[in-house]
Amino acid sequence: MPNKVKTFTAEPFSLTKVFDSVKSLRDTDSQCEKLVVILGATSTGKSSLALKIAEEFDTEIISADSMSVYRNFNVGTAKPTAEELARVPHHMIDILDAEEKFSVGEFVRRARPIITEINRRGKIPIVAGGTGLYIQALVEGYEFDSGKSSISHYKRTGELVYDAIVFGLTAERAKLYERINRRTNRMFEDGLIEEVKNLLASGINPKAQAMLGIGYKETVEYLQGVATLDETIAKISQATRNFAKRQLTWYRRMNYIRWLEIFDVCKGEKF
Repeated sequence: MPNKVKTFTAEPFSLTKVFDSVKSLRDTDSQCEKLVVILGATSTGKSSLALKIAEEFDTEIISADSMSVYRNFNVGTAKPTAEELARVPHHMIDILDAEEKFSVGEFVRRARPIITEINRRGKIPIVAGGTGLYIQALVEGYEFDSGKSSISHYKRTGELVYDAIVFGLTAERAKLYERINRRTNRMFEDGLIEEVKNLLASGINPKAQAMLGIGYKETVEYLQGVATLDETIAKISQATRNFAKRQLTWYRRMNYIRWLEIFDVCKGEKF
């Protein structure tokens, strides 16, 4: 049986309703730290929505993306632009070199004090990204054994440890795949090949953890003459679609997600 993209019961996307929900959370008395989470499959516009909310509520964004942590890996990770980073403070971006390892435990260890600090200043932080394990471990309060960060060493509490709204952006399968294909083509238009050339020229090992991300390993193979440009673009699109399936499968276990269907967002929006 073919592997199908998971569909979710979702309400039509409305920026006004999103803002109203965040405002309600902001105005609610709570003993817990507050948090807004934006997740979803790749290419659904998580970063764009996070920016809009952050600017509306004068707050900050914490990236929950396992690739955006790496310096100089920009095009292939769809990292926020310099202009976007200047508009809104971002955390957990450009914090590691390509050879350094990163894990769910390390993400949680770094993200928790940032959330506490932003709440202390009277603001609601926004966690945005598509790495479902990172987000689930954070919001459900996974406890990691001292000195260990791998998922094989955790205890799940089973409840949200924050007063959180968790938005999930979703789209009908054909629309999602169309968006993924457009994103792949745009990465090459934006200079992915040149970026990878520069990374390799700087001495980064093609086997480094960051170089194994989707888009990078395929482009390395293209530069090595293993595949043509058309084959490389097709490989990246297929790998990204497969990744989206895995993301959506993971989200099945997170029954507190409020799903928003993005099919009716006007053209011209970055969603």
